[in-house]
Amino acid sequence: MTKLLVKNGFVFDPFNNIEGDKKDILIDEGKVIDKFVSGKDIKEIDAKGKTVIPAAVEIHAHVASQQLNWVRLLGSANHNFQNLWNGLTLNAIAKDYVSNGYTFILEANVFPSLTKQTIFDLKRLPVLDKAFLLNTSNLWALELEFQKKMVEEGAVFLSNLLEKVKGFGLKVYNPFEAEDWNWKVIRKNLTEKGRLFNFTPMDVYEKLPIFVEHLGLPHSIHAHVEGYETQYSKENLLATLNKVRSLGLKPNPKSDFGIKRSQIFHLAHGSSYNIDGDNSELIKFYNENQDFDMDLGFIGFNALNPLITSDRHLINKLINSADTYKLIRSSVESEGDSFATLRKFSKKKKDDCEMWANAIDLALNITPWQLQFSINYPNYADIINLPEIASWLISNKAREQFMNDMEASFLKDNSLISNSKVLTFNDFIILTRSSPAKSLGIGSIKGNLGLGADGDLNILNLNLNDTDISKNYKDFKSALGNIEYVIKAGEVIKDHEKINLNSSGKIFWASGKPEKEDIKSILTKKEAFYQKYNSNFYNSYNTDINKEILRKIV
Repeated sequence: MTKLLVKNGFVFDPFNNIEGDKKDILIDEGKVIDKFVSGKDIKEIDAKGKTVIPAAVEIHAHVASQQLNWVRLLGSANHNFQNLWNGLTLNAIAKDYVSNGYTFILEANVFPSLTKQTIFDLKRLPVLDKAFLLNTSNLWALELEFQKKMVEEGAVFLSNLLEKVKGFGLKVYNPFEAEDWNWKVIRKNLTEKGRLFNFTPMDVYEKLPIFVEHLGLPHSIHAHVEGYETQYSKENLLATLNKVRSLGLKPNPKSDFGIKRSQIFHLAHGSSYNIDGDNSELIKFYNENQDFDMDLGFIGFNALNPLITSDRHLINKLINSADTYKLIRSSVESEGDSFATLRKFSKKKKDDCEMWANAIDLALNITPWQLQFSINYPNYADIINLPEIASWLISNKAREQFMNDMEASFLKDNSLISNSKVLTFNDFIILTRSSPAKSLGIGSIKGNLGLGADGDLNILNLNLNDTDISKNYKDFKSALGNIEYVIKAGEVIKDHEKINLNSSGKIFWASGKPEKEDIKSILTKKEAFYQKYNSNFYNSYNTDINKEILRKIV
């Protein structure tokens, strides 16, 4: 690997309390170091008058799943889809993410039976390091563990499952809602027992965080609370948050990294739960509970968005609306629902405007270390919208200009209209780099320019000593939209307009450390369960993958 010296730049590195200091960054063998052993073969980039920041980290996206193939099929004859999303090919996704400063991406929802498709896609997604979350909310094989709080047994099974499929963490998402396929009735709330099971969805939201902390996974439980974007979501969200808080859990990551997560619960796309526009209870909860965090889910108002979801409440809402697109739906045996369609957000729809404002409202009123930038890609926005979205956070003038043609009653009632708060540039770096890396449990190697971190960074043509970004937000947008250099592990993958997609990133995975001696007997029982009740054997989950592209975290 090339030795790289990035010199004379103004460095922002929140993990190391560096905020605009003029500093050199040295990279050797892909890692940040304090000095070179020799002065030979050093490539130099002079960042004088420019800003150097860690590369961005994506904490919630949908980029490697069966549903993405469905979206490609649905959009194959749609002119807007082809023009705006470039077919959602893996190369197009990687190019857009790299262009916007990213070197790591997380696929946020995969059922166990579909992990081979995800691994197939991740291996072919160029340049970026990546990982995926395993959705285990609906596994019938965990029935006793969910019902009887068999923590050690559940943790052993989930650890082994993560090892088989090379997953990074666990997702909780609409537990056992797939029963609708049998009875055509969706339960009314999270405390209503299923037709087949002697426990409730809330039991699953309760048990999975316990399993995660018992295993010591790098990332906490990652939660989608059902009914998002509908009238059910607010009540479900607050009930879930309060239930998890009542457990008294403490973060227990077991990696060897010095920087560890501090949350026990991660909420996905926080913008989507209060469609009435009132985030006061959610903001109050987060400000009082520092061991909860969330990604924000910004809306970009693209001409067309793909939609990849497993939430039946949202699908029912959309198919009963005036603007409908073709829908592909399926249920994976004993694992959950899948839906794929297209949609369009509109500034003339009040609910869409409220969601747009929710993400900004949350960002302005909760500490950035509890928040992470996300767009629920590709559901809510395109990653190429990032510079404009960022401008709404650092400049109320940019916000006002964007929202002046929104739906009339929204403009009359929403509190964001009179909110003059803005984020600092350092806050923005925390949201997009440091905080997502910390939440994922990889803060020692990503989102960080400290010694031993991966040599991943961006160089922006922006001098904050000369630019007030809240007033000159267009200069800020321009710098973010035209990142001069993106460096990954010391290698230049973006040099102005030239992007190099000819390398492969690593697949991060983790299985944790179960605290149970009699592991074999537990797994033998699970194998027998699959053989008796499922159409696939448990060992069919085994993934054959070259170890050289894997990177185990814990």
